[in-house]
Amino acid sequence: MGEDGHAPSDEDLARLRRLFLFEAVCEAGGIGQAAVRAGRTQPAVSMAINKLEASFGGQLFERGFGGSELTGEGLIVQRRVRRMLDQMERAVMNLTGQTAANAAKICRRLTDAQVRCHIAIADAGSAAEAALSLGISQPAVHRAARQIEQNVGVSLYRRRVHSVSASPAGIEFARCLSLALYEITQAVDELAYARGQLTGKVAIGVLPLLPPRLVARAIQRLRARYPAARVTVEESAHAHLLRELRSGGIDIIVGGLREPRLTGSVQETELFADPYVVAVRKGHRLAKRKTVALADLADHDWVMPQHKVPRRAVIDSIFAQLPVKPPLVFETSSLAMMLAMLMESDCLTLLSRAQIRDAYPGRELVALELELPGAGRAVGYTVRTDWLGTAVQQTFVEVLRAESEAESGHGS
Repeated sequence: MGEDGHAPSDEDLARLRRLFLFEAVCEAGGIGQAAVRAGRTQPAVSMAINKLEASFGGQLFERGFGGSELTGEGLIVQRRVRRMLDQMERAVMNLTGQTAANAAKICRRLTDAQVRCHIAIADAGSAAEAALSLGISQPAVHRAARQIEQNVGVSLYRRRVHSVSASPAGIEFARCLSLALYEITQAVDELAYARGQLTGKVAIGVLPLLPPRLVARAIQRLRARYPAARVTVEESAHAHLLRELRSGGIDIIVGGLREPRLTGSVQETELFADPYVVAVRKGHRLAKRKTVALADLADHDWVMPQHKVPRRAVIDSIFAQLPVKPPLVFETSSLAMMLAMLMESDCLTLLSRAQIRDAYPGRELVALELELPGAGRAVGYTVRTDWLGTAVQQTFVEVLRAESEAESGHGS
């Protein structure tokens, strides 16, 4: 869409349409046949394919009298475009209840401007904020919003006097569209890899209690094989990272797995056991004892994570078994603040052995010798169930597994 906020040009709207025509040529086996099916002229389809090839920087078809055959690079793009279309068509079917055939027709009416603006409205929280994030006018965003609603035939927004925001159905539709577009980003990385450019991207989400050096070592092993690979690491709460994973914002989450295990759209894989322990500073009087009873924990202040994290549930179960509730509980969502409180006071908290070992190798923090009920915990990684990682991303999973085996051996 133009920066001046006016109606988008044909060039701006063309990327999705070119991908749709590319798939039509793949299905029909030739540009002429695809043109007939798409209701376009043969020169128009041929021009669209030429522009698509230029944007990908390589030839996708070998053209001959018998039709058009995919090149090796064309096969890479076809696989990703097909996955993109599958994601979009499923999203439309779930949103509208339409048949697969009708959903496919609806998808092919969508434009880049409509999709981009809808995702921005859902992400930013309002059409006004979306316009700011895209650098275009609010009328242009509103126009794209009306058009995408007309195309799908379902309301996607909550309209108030002074604002427009995505409805829950609109937010879910935006997530699915983001995930569909992720496939084209993957195609670009795979094409570069196929051309001998050992580049690629890995977006990693890490949970706060993850042993920090584990991912650092895995990244270093990845960079040894792919020096030009770009790696991003985001540390955040599980709920946020899961949303990012499910929309294609990140590729993998590494950290403590959920109990019970997550299923459905995501898949969790265990790497090693890293159970919870009660942690204190090295000079704490309980640290000097060879054995500690559960009742001893009641006489000390606690630093606790806030609600809705697995560690909090374990602490709450410990408190339920104590003769009296601990005198003072300090709550924080900041792991750094939690660790600082332990170092500067006689508070107790719940960490993992690997967390203590990696964060404080000088043993400023120690684990009490105490068997805790329900303190089992597994470290692993989470990906989307239907995720198809690039070669670089799959290599990261391989080196993460290898480093985890070393981590498990070190902790035993």
